[in-house]
Amino acid sequence: MNNRFDEDQPFLLRKFREPVLDPSTGMTNEEIRQALAARVSDWDDLPRPVGKARVFEFICDNMAIAIGPHDLFPTFACHNRHRRPFDVVKNHWDGILNQRLKHWNDILEGNRVGRFMLWKDFDHSVPDWDDTLRLGFAGILRRAMEAKAQHAANGTLDDDARAYFDGIEITYRCIHRTLTRFADLARAEAAAEDDPRRLRVAASIEAVRDREPRSIYEALQFIYLYFMFSEHIDFMQVRSLGNMDRQLIGLYEDDLRTGRDTEEGVRECFDYFFMQWISINNNWGQPAYLGGTKADGSTEINALSYLILDELGKLRAMTPKFQLKINHNTPRAFLRRALAMVRDHNASLVFICEPGLWRILMAHGASAEEARTCDIRGCYEAGILGKSNGTGSAHINLLKAIEFALNNGTDPVSGTKAGLETGEAESLATFDDFYAAVCRQIGKTVADGITYTNEYEPCLEQVNPANVFSPTIRNSLRTARDGFARGCVYNSTGILFIGAATAVDALLAVRKYVYELGVVSLAELRDILNRNWEGAEKLRTRILNDPLKYGNGIPEVDAFAADFCHTFASFVNGVPNARGGCYRASIHTARQFIELGKRTGATPDGRAFGDEMSKNASPTMGMDRQGVTALIRSMTTLNPLDFPGDFPLDVMLLPATVRGEEGLEAMEALVKTYMERSGWAIHFNIFSPEELIEAQKHPEKYEGLQVRVCGWNTRFNDMDKREQDAYIARALNIAD
Repeated sequence: MNNRFDEDQPFLLRKFREPVLDPSTGMTNEEIRQALAARVSDWDDLPRPVGKARVFEFICDNMAIAIGPHDLFPTFACHNRHRRPFDVVKNHWDGILNQRLKHWNDILEGNRVGRFMLWKDFDHSVPDWDDTLRLGFAGILRRAMEAKAQHAANGTLDDDARAYFDGIEITYRCIHRTLTRFADLARAEAAAEDDPRRLRVAASIEAVRDREPRSIYEALQFIYLYFMFSEHIDFMQVRSLGNMDRQLIGLYEDDLRTGRDTEEGVRECFDYFFMQWISINNNWGQPAYLGGTKADGSTEINALSYLILDELGKLRAMTPKFQLKINHNTPRAFLRRALAMVRDHNASLVFICEPGLWRILMAHGASAEEARTCDIRGCYEAGILGKSNGTGSAHINLLKAIEFALNNGTDPVSGTKAGLETGEAESLATFDDFYAAVCRQIGKTVADGITYTNEYEPCLEQVNPANVFSPTIRNSLRTARDGFARGCVYNSTGILFIGAATAVDALLAVRKYVYELGVVSLAELRDILNRNWEGAEKLRTRILNDPLKYGNGIPEVDAFAADFCHTFASFVNGVPNARGGCYRASIHTARQFIELGKRTGATPDGRAFGDEMSKNASPTMGMDRQGVTALIRSMTTLNPLDFPGDFPLDVMLLPATVRGEEGLEAMEALVKTYMERSGWAIHFNIFSPEELIEAQKHPEKYEGLQVRVCGWNTRFNDMDKREQDAYIARALNIAD
């Protein structure tokens, strides 16, 4: 293959941002949406998996397609995750369901005031990549039809099971037909323009249509096509592209051994592959992962691991974002290369620590083998490969519970009675009284979140049957149950807690300044907070400057944080959900530390109305003042078994502290310390305050500056000023 990537890159970047599609090949994304809107109820009377399959069929048969001269992968008209055609129908079916939900208005009200954020979550599916890469699309369908025949022979092919298999069959026969469309177009254009590259594209599409992938290029083509069919047409997000080095190393070695491809050719394949997601540019990035541990205890890191890191670094890609499974067996050269990339802002990487992760998974029911081979999905979450699905549909605002306790169940921002009546501030005579009131508020919010979620989660398959995803899961085929709704072995639901560290700081401030020092009464503090600290600026400054904050390695604070976190986690872990699984607690904020912060009034830690909360399991931004070692000590005081969902740590470092080989050694030591203390996930921001201030003043000079938000990177220039200011304040704090 000729080395053309550099000249093709500008075209690839525009592929999904300014798609050029021949109108003779079909409708645009918006035209399909309009067509579906005009006939949105046509499929209502069909069994839902069949109705969904018919919608899928309509989209695929009518969408415009392209095989560009600058690409190794085809172009779909349906490429915009925020404007997917199927969401027209999904929203219609969702509306039908919502009318039947007893608590739908309660969900809307809770979301409005910021008590929680609940939604129907279709964002956490991961196919069994090991199986699918062995099968190809035809093999997936063949296995599904064999399962259908077995159900018929067993007498278990009832109406629901028949609809389940019919939905899969219609969908995958449509995929076969669509792949033929792509291949035929590629061959026609190759003949017209004498373009051998398009012949190669056609051959790869035909290969994965009819059989399993047999080269790196075919495997990447299959992964890309599965992603597009699932995420952009079937509305089921693909939250990992898999353990790419482990799953593809055999093909890579065969490519080189047989001369089927060269090292340079494989690198180019990955470059073109990664550019698909760079062009799509989803806000939170596309996950994939590397590394792991083999059954014999040796590392899964291999030559392909290094190659993938090289190509990510060359592209300076924010997406795909890669999680790196690390262990004591991880080659030092690999770990240091990855850390250098993070230091130099060359990639979106997070370090997943296997020892702690295995311990947590096994404590919550996984076998040793399931823990060892677990997938990493989304931002940091772990799932049992080929056996699990999960939702993250309930996000609990811990600071609202404090507001409610201060105001006897009234939300001071909206003025509505949104919480429990746990007593007026004047009646809470001791800190234990106040703390108990806060915990009761949290318990009530969690209980409501579980009640509401249990009402709608059994109905997920009535809103969005997972026809592309289901046949990739063996248990789904065995049970003839929708893979995302209830068909996996492990069907968990996450409860994500938002603002944990800020809540700890707020509670400790109340204990100290109200009940120990008597600086202010609880009622007076309530009134001050409801005025957003107006007239009490000195008190606010005193509290903000108080060193008694989580993240500084203070035993008293850390012990309180561990007890508090255990308390709210205990409201969740092991509670049965409505899909045959259980609830799992997580300290994972996504963007809700910002979004829920906007709906939350001033809090006793000194935070002002609308400010963001603490992120993930990390301290409130700017409140960790004793260095990163103290930070890790605080965070790892939490009991990791309390958070089987995840509890990632965010670390900000100054560039001056990580320069050169000594700097890499320091970063390496931090990661290993965190791993040895049973941490789960750790990632870094490395900036000087001067750099961020300059970037804010002169954004045109810092177009490529990346910032780690939660489990993804974003451009500093794309953040609003308030978010930028928070990062600047954090950098100034650690510089001091």
